[in-house]
Amino acid sequence: MIKKYSQEKTIHLVIDRPDKKNALNRNMYEQLAGYVREASSDQHVHAIVISGAEGVFTAGNDLDDFRARATDENPKPSAGLAFIEELMACDTPVIAAVEGLAIGIGTTMLLHCDSVFAGRSARFKTAFVDLGLVPEAASTVTMPLHLGSRMAAELLLLGETLDGTQAGECGLVSRVVDDGRAVDSALALAGRLGEKPRDALRASKRLMKAPWRDQVQQALDRERGVFSERLRSDDCRDALNRMQRR
Repeated sequence: MIKKYSQEKTIHLVIDRPDKKNALNRNMYEQLAGYVREASSDQHVHAIVISGAEGVFTAGNDLDDFRARATDENPKPSAGLAFIEELMACDTPVIAAVEGLAIGIGTTMLLHCDSVFAGRSARFKTAFVDLGLVPEAASTVTMPLHLGSRMAAELLLLGETLDGTQAGECGLVSRVVDDGRAVDSALALAGRLGEKPRDALRASKRLMKAPWRDQVQQALDRERGVFSERLRSDDCRDALNRMQRR
């Protein structure tokens, strides 16, 4: 589930499914999307913070969800991408606080956040190709934009793992902090944003994103179609079955 906490001028969303390492399913994506949409339209909210419960950000998309979508004759539109589109449309600053694992969409969603705090031992990995899939969440544009094309290839093609320090050095995260300090640091930054004029914050964020908005949306749409095809491929089904047997 997603827990929502309201503080002065800040909404704090916590991914809370510790028995599955905070893996995200359809219901959780829908909750996240709804909370982001509500917070963005709330005149009293200056910042949104997203974190995970019990020292883990998220292990990514629930693999059972992938298996169900791979065999569904009439699959529903991706709830994960609907959440990403809410992040893309959100003019309120979004801050992520990462401890522990940030796998798959747990990494690619960060590319749509305005600031990311990470504990030093956090782990970032986007092993889409290993699952017979392709990158998602417009990461084929946003990751080269943030990290450069060669580092993006290391993560998206090879599926390399980065720790918090490495993620800070390459620009995947904004600030690296001692383990256990990411949430407090993110909330402190949200507090600073709360002291600034909300409309000016939102207008500034819109202007900063304007040059890339169309490219990012087009990338997400391109990836959506190929990802859906790959999800039904033999490569993907074999990979998901191997992981289920472990």
